[in-house]
Amino acid sequence: MPITVYGSNVCPGTLCFLSILTRNGVMPSFVNITGSIDRLKEFITFRDTSPLFDGLRGTGAIGFPLIRLEDGSYTRDVNGVLESLGIRERMEFGK
Repeated sequence: MPITVYGSNVCPGTLCFLSILTRNGVMPSFVNITGSIDRLKEFITFRDTSPLFDGLRGTGAIGFPLIRLEDGSYTRDVNGVLESLGIRERMEFGK
């Protein structure tokens, strides 16, 4: 199973991450959370209950992208994922 990226096609962070992956030959599955009310509800429930989002809740941030790894675990560490795939590019946030 390839990695799956959960995000939005209108989120700059999601689009940047997907672009880096595909530019480096990684073809992830993409779940556009904002394309479906059911997917949006699932994501919000996950975000509101997962420890991955503990530092994010209450900040107004959404938390995209979310990555499901091949082993079924989830992470928000985009640079860790890039590094694990041997990709030298890095994403910078807050600029």
